[in-house]
Amino acid sequence: MYSLLENNYFQVQLTGIVKLYSGDVLPRLNKKNTVILIGSAVALSFAYIIRDNLFKPPKNLRHIPYFGYFSVIKSVVVGQSLFDRGYRTHVPFADSRRDGLYLEPGKSGWEVHVSNAADIKQILLKHELFPKEDFSLGCERTLLCKFVAGRNIGTTTGPEWIAQRKVVNPAFRRSMPVKLFGNITQQLFETMDTMDQTVNVSDMMIRCTLEAIGKAGFGFDFDAVRNNSNNKWTSMYYSLGDAFCDYKYFIFPSLDQKLLWLFPKRRELHRKLDTFMGMLDEVVQNKRKLMKQGQNTNQDLEENERDLLTLMLESEEKGEGALSNEELKSNLCVFFLAGHDTTAAAITFALYYLAKYPEIQQRAREEAISILGDEPKDVLPTGDETKQMNYINQVIKESLRISDPVARLFIPRIPTEDTMLSGTFIPKGTKLVMNIFNVHHSSKFWKNPRQFDPDRFAINDESKMAWVPFGSGARQCIGKYFSLNEQRVMISMLLRKYSWTLPDDSIHKDEIITSGVPIVSVKGGVHMKFQRRY
Repeated sequence: MYSLLENNYFQVQLTGIVKLYSGDVLPRLNKKNTVILIGSAVALSFAYIIRDNLFKPPKNLRHIPYFGYFSVIKSVVVGQSLFDRGYRTHVPFADSRRDGLYLEPGKSGWEVHVSNAADIKQILLKHELFPKEDFSLGCERTLLCKFVAGRNIGTTTGPEWIAQRKVVNPAFRRSMPVKLFGNITQQLFETMDTMDQTVNVSDMMIRCTLEAIGKAGFGFDFDAVRNNSNNKWTSMYYSLGDAFCDYKYFIFPSLDQKLLWLFPKRRELHRKLDTFMGMLDEVVQNKRKLMKQGQNTNQDLEENERDLLTLMLESEEKGEGALSNEELKSNLCVFFLAGHDTTAAAITFALYYLAKYPEIQQRAREEAISILGDEPKDVLPTGDETKQMNYINQVIKESLRISDPVARLFIPRIPTEDTMLSGTFIPKGTKLVMNIFNVHHSSKFWKNPRQFDPDRFAINDESKMAWVPFGSGARQCIGKYFSLNEQRVMISMLLRKYSWTLPDDSIHKDEIITSGVPIVSVKGGVHMKFQRRY
């Protein structure tokens, strides 16, 4: 079959398909039939897949069951989210097998999905034996790749990663701007006072977390909370954030490469990204200049605090390591994903579950009041007070379990030697994807896994090893504590100020509807009705 697909006949047929599409199909498209555009483009992408003879996994992996390309294409065409596909297809299958393993096509070929907690821990803790794949492999020049596939702490391996960790990790440990999170939440309250009772929570959380990472990350004021309508950078990053999470471009990168000419709006987003990256260049260069002049201050942080970019540059001056401007910029892009996109989705999910379960909301409110008081005025939590929020922390952890914005650790790990996972042979060089969604919803590790129950985190038991929203080991998410503290501050302050519910006509009334990859968020946003308490 391979020789047949590679011959001149196939090449002629493929060329004919492209000409037919550009000459006859594309001119007839309009807003009402954009499905034709997507379907046709996926079909063209699939032609490339056929040419690469990827109907079946390689022979050395055929002892592992698999879901083929047709299954993935169907999921894309019907608009199935990662959560939907997980609930309906992956979780039941993984739970039915002792090893929890299966194969599925990914952006750069066949990938083994790992769904057992012990296997995931092994891979994460032994990162020398399971280094990350080059994230740009197979998706060069795509929008997401241009944003996060540079030389940064999230994508590099070996000595280069160790060198970057010496600079980046200490910066994240030293930067915990709890007061800034509180100030931004107060700005949120002021903005909500000008709005109707029903608020688009998804939008507000995106604005708040963008403001937080801008000010705490590199001293840039997006002015996203108070002034969102005419803000150039905010609107630009909004459109880019949505584009990064478009599933069809992630799973079929050729749509963003060879076939980009079919998508004029997508080409415009590439131009926007170039502009945004240029802005980050200016930020890095300006920060270096100010530090040399001794004029670098961040008015949004307390006197003893520094933004992340400043802390990294100070490490350079102390001889603790140095990063080029390109490496600094690339790490800032990773900070956006770690400190903005995922945190905005995480807070939105948590607020949704508190709206859906009012008794849990009230219990969390009582804890916030017991720590911060019930005086009718805004109170900003301190770092020590956030550590006392045990039940609120349980709510956050349960929300991250049941609706983790990062459903998979989407950069595969590649074993450097033959290994065994749950008794199944895994050849050297196999792409391994840790499917966090499967683990978080497995009946092997959790009782009633689809039920939202914060009390499951009230006691320590063995199932907690199956809670891995931030990964584990030396390469766990660098933004873990930044994100958790931002969530604790915002949720506790919201609990004191408001009570909230889902509108009766909410499409999310029964269950939350999601979209996006590699970061999952609420499809179309979620609206909630807020009632002031003071």
